Amino acid sequence: MAFSYTTETRPNVLGDLVLLRGTFNAAGATQGQVDCSEILSLIFACGAMGDTYGDVTGGGVDGAFVIHPDSTPAKFIIDCVSGNTGNWWALGTR
Repeated sequence: MAFSYTTETRPNVLGDLVLLRGTFNAAGATQGQVDCSEILSLIFACGAMGDTYGDVTGGGVDGAFVIHPDSTPAKFIIDCVSGNTGNWWALGTR
């Protein structure tokens, strides 16, 4: 298996900002990229919340967190424990 994600088909618009959200599944992977470039040109803030409650010690040991590289302004990476699932969100401009 590999990392997969879904995107909610109804984005929320807040003035000139767009809030996207979705789910992720890290089946057999410890990280994966979420691509928001079909809707966003730039992400200002993003995050991930794991819902695999056995993996919650945090501190980079397990759980889920986001890496947003400068080189990919409308993409980010979710880094987590293999098999973790959860939700993600991204706030940016079109």
